[in-house]
Amino acid sequence: MLYLNFSSQDFCTLPKFSEFVKHVLLGRNNQIEVTSVEVAFRGKGRQAFVKTILNYAFSHNVQQLNITCLCVKKIEFPLSRVSFQSLKHLTVTGYDYNSITTTPDWEMPALTTPYIHCLTLYNGNNTDKGTNLFSNCASLKNLTIKKCYMAGGLNGFNICHPGLTSLTLEVGFTRVNVDTPQLKNLTIKKWKGVHLISAPNLSSLHYKDLSYIGHEDGDYDDLSQLSTDLLHLEKANICIKCIFEEKAAAHRIVCLLQQLQSVKFLTLNLEVVELLSSYVELISHHPSPFANLKSLKIYPVDVTRLKVTVPKEVQNYLLDSSADATLTMASREAIRAVMNVTSARNLMRELQMLLDQWKEYCETNTAPVKQDKAPMKSRFHERMTYWENLNELFQKGYENTRDITSMLRKIEGLLKKVPRFHRAKLQSRFSGLRAEAETIMDDMMDRVKIQCDKRPRRSNVLFDELATLQPSS
Repeated sequence: MLYLNFSSQDFCTLPKFSEFVKHVLLGRNNQIEVTSVEVAFRGKGRQAFVKTILNYAFSHNVQQLNITCLCVKKIEFPLSRVSFQSLKHLTVTGYDYNSITTTPDWEMPALTTPYIHCLTLYNGNNTDKGTNLFSNCASLKNLTIKKCYMAGGLNGFNICHPGLTSLTLEVGFTRVNVDTPQLKNLTIKKWKGVHLISAPNLSSLHYKDLSYIGHEDGDYDDLSQLSTDLLHLEKANICIKCIFEEKAAAHRIVCLLQQLQSVKFLTLNLEVVELLSSYVELISHHPSPFANLKSLKIYPVDVTRLKVTVPKEVQNYLLDSSADATLTMASREAIRAVMNVTSARNLMRELQMLLDQWKEYCETNTAPVKQDKAPMKSRFHERMTYWENLNELFQKGYENTRDITSMLRKIEGLLKKVPRFHRAKLQSRFSGLRAEAETIMDDMMDRVKIQCDKRPRRSNVLFDELATLQPSS
């Protein structure tokens, strides 16, 4: 099996890269099967080498194709013009939203795993409410779409596929209708306006929106909508952070939670629970919807907020229908403590590296300088070299002393915040590092002092040299 990897970054000009691609593809042994082709390029997508690579992949039944655009400018990529009968895995990555443009009608019947990132899908003057993506990809199983934009009259798109089992949508604003009867895993992160029409076999849902704005009118609401019963839902991870904590947002979240009634393992962010705590009247007269719940985990996204007590009504709403469910709640205080411990350890690791580098520098740059036995041509040069070496030592010593002192202060501040059962062990290591730092800094000052004492001896060389320049009488 053969794997081909081309990148225009390895060439100073695109014509040279194009010539190289042509030379490799025409000169290789076609008896050896090629299974994967990868290309990373800058410039226009219609250039000859792009067409050459696509045609080669098509004619040699390549199963995996990875395409990466390295430039900012907008290019049109002719994926829809090639019918890949054997391609199973496709990755297309643009530089930003507008770097790659292509039409959505791909003829790839064997494609199982497409991954598209930073792509613009354009469909001419199509004014339909939605275009069905990947309708010509009969074998589709695992689809990932990140940071993709719809243009050319496409107000939204549909993902309607009978065999799709896993779908990931990340960072998007185009409305998406999902109708996938075999879908088992759905991930939606920072993608507004997803409408799940049908996914009766869904077993895992991961939903994240950190900038939600609730609306009374559901037609304008960008929270994902579920128009199907999720009777086989095993796991759900819901993370929603509202820009404005209003009653409309709380109401929409309650509706979403009601649709997760079959879930067994539920994870919520603490901010959602706190929002419900502000509007307990929305849930106080409703029974808990989670009859099959086995585990509920609650964690904070924003660890800087103050501690809030969760009302009994909210706890009852989440747990009353599942007497055997376990509750795991991570407080902001606990999260901050873990973060402080981790930060202290990382800083001490960085400090140790800095101390080791400084010791190495001292050993190689402040060793006694051997005196040159050859006579100096000029005392001026000797003095200049002396000051240059001394200035380097002073500058390096100042910078490292400043950095080490700053890190010691940061670590000392963090140690005051960590839990007591972590503090003793960390304090012991910190004391050792501080002692080592003080020894190294004292040694550095001693070396600088020694170097200062090696100043060139005084002489009347200046006047002697000037005297030689005076014209004889």
